[in-house]
Amino acid sequence: MTSQKSDYAATEASLSAHAVPDWFRDSKFGIFIHWGPYSIPAFAPLQHERPDGSGDNVMQAFKYNPYAEWYLNTMKFEDGPTARFHRETYGEDYSYDNFGKAFNASLENWDPVAWAKLFKQSGARYVVLVSKHHDGFLLWPSKTPNPHKPNWQTERDVVGELADALRAEGLKFGIYYSGGIDWTFKSKCIETIQDLMAMPGDAEGYIEYANAHYHELIERYQPDYLWNDIGYPSQQASFDILADYYNTVPEGLTNDRWISPDGDLKADAFERPEGMTGVLPPKPPVWDIRTPEYGMFDHILPFLWETTRGMGHSFAYNQREGDADYLSPGAIATMLASSACFNGNVLLNVGPRGDAQLDPPQAGRLESIGAWLKAKGQAIQDTRPVVLPDKSVDGINIGATRNADALYLHIFGKPGLGTLEVQLPAGLGTVTSLEQLGGEVGDWSIDQSTLRLTINEWADEAVQIFKLGLSI
Repeated sequence: MTSQKSDYAATEASLSAHAVPDWFRDSKFGIFIHWGPYSIPAFAPLQHERPDGSGDNVMQAFKYNPYAEWYLNTMKFEDGPTARFHRETYGEDYSYDNFGKAFNASLENWDPVAWAKLFKQSGARYVVLVSKHHDGFLLWPSKTPNPHKPNWQTERDVVGELADALRAEGLKFGIYYSGGIDWTFKSKCIETIQDLMAMPGDAEGYIEYANAHYHELIERYQPDYLWNDIGYPSQQASFDILADYYNTVPEGLTNDRWISPDGDLKADAFERPEGMTGVLPPKPPVWDIRTPEYGMFDHILPFLWETTRGMGHSFAYNQREGDADYLSPGAIATMLASSACFNGNVLLNVGPRGDAQLDPPQAGRLESIGAWLKAKGQAIQDTRPVVLPDKSVDGINIGATRNADALYLHIFGKPGLGTLEVQLPAGLGTVTSLEQLGGEVGDWSIDQSTLRLTINEWADEAVQIFKLGLSI
């Protein structure tokens, strides 16, 4: 149910009344874009190069950070691979600031319309652009420029031009902003989790600076989605921003990365649901959806969520990653189906290169998943998850989605048996037809909510989808 409220106050009680808009529940698939000065060197250590190979050594985790967008921090470890790459490629005294100038120069070759058309072709329904990452560089010509770095922003209005191109294609547009980290205000190298959580809010002028940006972004672009990262330095300031946003864009959406050092910490802030993989940020007092990073939920929970990750191990383009490092089209399809079955969306990142072009292997995957969604998207988009009596069949995990006319069974793998029995949910109505999307079904029958079906031919995909036509 979409919220009808349009007069929000900057309080926890008022903001918590906001509901997740139906457009997000229907979309299931969005595109994330990490693109900035860090895209010029486009370097990060590869996963297998981390010496310890485990998550126990936090220092090693930051020194060997596989996220290329963290280049400015990772290069501060003088004995690390990123610092070595920087010295050998650019020289000992080459400033990161030069990458900002190079990035601005590359924008001469940028075609936002071509990007928007590809994203539309991919089957995605919304796109979230990083407007400012942790290096503080702005992708729009702000009225509040950086006080510590002159011209530390784009000359072209990247945010506005992309928003216009996407909306012309019928896509929703979201804005990411790093509220919790800005290395132009606090430049200390992040070596530990404690360093990560020491936000720049105590730096002179930062709260006012970030507040001004958020209110400017809301007023100027009216984004459909406001995606904050890491946290925010003031709880009340975040409430002020969210009230401004919800009142400006009642059908808007915000994420769960607004926790503040001066805010109220709920008892369940660090709760990690059973069966989850990846990283889950701590929960703030006000949020619309949860955003696990490189992680998923394997069952339906009483909230909506959005998994986010890069196609490889980095969000921003890493020149060292290639086709073999990226998710296969089949893996992406499986992730989309699994998320839809368990009340979530997929925000899949694209990392453009420093020359303002999309990496061909990444672009190719978007084309492939677009073709898959064209054939199978009826089981994913515009559906709602359904709880099944059993979580597996023939030892393979299953899930379900439905719309007004059909129930879709998703089998995540190819069972060894040619004949399956699946327990259907109660109150389903009369099943009038059954087909396998992309495959062949032989005989089928239903007896007391038990579906028996014979498979003549499995679809050659990681997820098998069966459509049950319903008469209610």
